[in-house]
Amino acid sequence: MDKLRSLFSDYRAEWSSDLFDAFFINPPYFSQLEIPRSCKLMGGRGTGKTTALRSLRFDVTMPRLGLSDPRQIPYFGVYLRVNKNRVYAFAGPELSATDWGELFAHYMNLLICLEFCELTVWLRDNGLLNDSFSVASVALSLTNSAELADEAELKRHIQTCLIHVENFVNNPTDQPRIFKSMAESPIRYFAEELSRNVNTPKPLIFCCIDEYENLTDEQQAILNTYIKHAEPPLSYKFGVRQHGHRTHRTRDLDDLLTTPDDYQEVDIATAGFDNFAENVATRRLQFARDLNLNIPTSLTEFVPGLSVNDEALILGAEKHAAKVRGELANSPELTNWLGERTTVELFFLEFWRAKSNKRLVDLASSWQRNPSVWETRIGNHLYASLFWINKGWKGKRLRKYYSGWKTFILMASGNIRYFLELLDESISVQIDGEGFHGELTPKAQTKAATRVGARRLKQLEGLTENGIEIKRIALGIGRVFFELARTPNHAPEVNQFILAGEMNKIVEVAKILDEGASHLAFEALKPTKATTPDEKQDTEYRLHPIFSAYFEYSHRQKRRASFDAASILKFGDNPRQAMRDLLGTDFKMAEQDEMPEQIALFSDFYEGGND
Repeated sequence: MDKLRSLFSDYRAEWSSDLFDAFFINPPYFSQLEIPRSCKLMGGRGTGKTTALRSLRFDVTMPRLGLSDPRQIPYFGVYLRVNKNRVYAFAGPELSATDWGELFAHYMNLLICLEFCELTVWLRDNGLLNDSFSVASVALSLTNSAELADEAELKRHIQTCLIHVENFVNNPTDQPRIFKSMAESPIRYFAEELSRNVNTPKPLIFCCIDEYENLTDEQQAILNTYIKHAEPPLSYKFGVRQHGHRTHRTRDLDDLLTTPDDYQEVDIATAGFDNFAENVATRRLQFARDLNLNIPTSLTEFVPGLSVNDEALILGAEKHAAKVRGELANSPELTNWLGERTTVELFFLEFWRAKSNKRLVDLASSWQRNPSVWETRIGNHLYASLFWINKGWKGKRLRKYYSGWKTFILMASGNIRYFLELLDESISVQIDGEGFHGELTPKAQTKAATRVGARRLKQLEGLTENGIEIKRIALGIGRVFFELARTPNHAPEVNQFILAGEMNKIVEVAKILDEGASHLAFEALKPTKATTPDEKQDTEYRLHPIFSAYFEYSHRQKRRASFDAASILKFGDNPRQAMRDLLGTDFKMAEQDEMPEQIALFSDFYEGGND
């Protein structure tokens, strides 16, 4: 069972080691990273940016491409992750903004050239480097020293220079002035020297920079300049979260970094995630079979879902159907029709009565006369009716199932880490609960999805300075969607919203939501078509669907509501009033013993505020 538990637990690229090559699957956008021009890889935390950029590094490219001869390698990448703790130290009143910028550029030159030294050692060890290769020009440009013999000496010297820079940054008034290289210049010298002396046809050199959002705006402007002026054989591949590329200006304020002129932009969320995630998971199942684990290699068998009809029956459709049969038993004109109806169809009739507030006998007669109309109605509303089945029923139970690997795909919403985490948690729940017998049951999957949502909700507080505010809004919006899901007298599956109200409030809330989107609390979606001729095409927002099981509303991207921005802001100090504003003062919300246990835990929050 330990092998099974570890199957999907390694869902962060930085945790991977020996199995990186075995588990790596080319994402559908990967070919766009392998071209000579610079590229921005954009996606939320956990979407696979780090894995993709790391896979371009020189020491994993050959096994990843399945090459037997290193001379066949078409490009050589180096990888650098931006450390926020370090780059944020390049500021303070002791130096001018210009001096800090020059010092930061020198620091980046050192870090990238240090990676180039590692690449050079690897090239020499693999017989790919000509004897004419020299580090002289690089050393002179980078450290003002031409006395270094080879890349090993340059590497040691760079490490010493980095220590001097770090000491100076922390104590700028107590340290002697240090030599600063020109922005990007030694990197270009190094790349050109490598290109001239590597024994492969027209080698390309990629500088991969991860977590670009950790740079300050001024630091982004500096590296934007590097990217804008990059020339073959060197290009930059940089990974950044949504809304993390905050400035496109360069050091020349009139010269902006633009796409497609200066770089290719790849949005991971729009790049064929479904097939990619399926291939990633299937590769791990196949790996498990190779370890003689008795599990299926098909995701459909390993992570089975429930049909809407089956789920309705499990959730209690028969109780409603029995009520319908009893009420219509005295209508002889409906006897034959009633006998031909399934339990789920009769349950749906009861649901439609609650939705339309019409007489049951009239609805049944309508169905008898117009079966095609009701067939369409069931297709459009049956899934939404599942959230209503046990409305008002008290006690602990599963009130809605979230199962099947395709459901997990939608809940992950382009985030490979979330997809693997849902599978990993399902395995743990299954083993610790009913025990593993060849598949993950819908019950185990649902409990796992709720746990993952709870874990991610808890983490929101520590992700940003505004984490508490983002979490409060997430809790509020989640409760509103829960209430809407269980109430039938409105459009089905409302789980998106646009902002309305005073413009200054809209701007204030949008700023919070966009920051939350960069940390995967929300998603900012491109507008769909307007529902009325006069409706403005504004950004649509939704809670990230990873929270849908936790709050028990539809994980599918469906219909939207219009939420007043001022009301959303009230979740900060008066959540009870905020919910009343968004739902309406006459809306009857669930009592505590009617709510899912995980939502009821926050009853103090939801009752907070003044009437």
